[in-house]
Amino acid sequence: MENKKLELVMFSALFIALSILVFFVFRPFLHILALAAILSVLFHPLYERLIKAFHGSRSLVACILVIVALVFLIIPVMFLGLQVFMQAQSFFSLTHADQGHYVQVVEETINAVAQYFVPSFSLDIPSLMSGMLAFISTNIGNILSGTAYIIFEIFFLLLAFFFFLRDGTKMLDSFISMSPFEKEQNKKVIDSTSRMITSVIRGTLFVGLIRMALIIVAFYLLGIPNALLWGSLAGIIAVIPGLGTFFAIIPACLYLLSSGAIFSAIVMAILGILLFFLVDNLLSTHFFGEHVHVQPPFILFSILGGVIFFGPLGFIFGPIILSLFLSMVNIYKILVLTKK
Repeated sequence: MENKKLELVMFSALFIALSILVFFVFRPFLHILALAAILSVLFHPLYERLIKAFHGSRSLVACILVIVALVFLIIPVMFLGLQVFMQAQSFFSLTHADQGHYVQVVEETINAVAQYFVPSFSLDIPSLMSGMLAFISTNIGNILSGTAYIIFEIFFLLLAFFFFLRDGTKMLDSFISMSPFEKEQNKKVIDSTSRMITSVIRGTLFVGLIRMALIIVAFYLLGIPNALLWGSLAGIIAVIPGLGTFFAIIPACLYLLSSGAIFSAIVMAILGILLFFLVDNLLSTHFFGEHVHVQPPFILFSILGGVIFFGPLGFIFGPIILSLFLSMVNIYKILVLTKK
């Protein structure tokens, strides 16, 4: 009996030590593995359908989806990020007078509304944007400026994505086989976790990207300078529950009015209302309301906290961590409360 206890202690110590070493070995690639896992979760339903169409050729289907993700997701996101970074640098070079006028209109509008409730409130957008540019330069600029680094990261991302797609089910089964719970309980836990993660990812990422894309297109068509930069910032501001879209659209309308473009301002206002009802309500309800009830403030806090803690990728990782926590709550309900 004492020998078994000693063996268990020695095994536990060795396992913990090796786990720590593995963590430090994989630490430089954790964000790549996390993104690859997220992509595999998002593409898994399509992967299962294509396997039936291609008569079970898993490697071929995984290769096809890797190419799809590269061409239609990764390259456009990298291109958009590069363009936003370049426009941010152009803005702070102060070569365009209209940009300064736009900032002044936005600053006066926000201060007028905020000071109605908090008289001491004062927003200094140039200082705020300077800090934001420094953040962008530190977290994104160095990445985008290194071509070899980008190729290296994308290659390993796609490689991990391929194996997660093709062999993810086997990996998951190996973990389930070590579970002390019953088979039916394991199935409920996996299904609950999968639904939760998928709903939060799609509800946060997809709705956010759709909203941002529509705002960028509207800004570009209606003649707002540096549409990618301001549209991206407006898309981020629009994440604020309930009033986010209006806070993003109203300054643009005021800028157009101050520029004499009354018709464009009316169009922008109409687009903002449609955007609020169609994207913020219908799409968010579709993605979140079907499988999980998450209060919008918690989504906002998870995004902001994720960005502060993880950097730009926190926009994705924050909601993922929130979804994992909510999954643990559901797991507790399945494994503990159902037995009572």
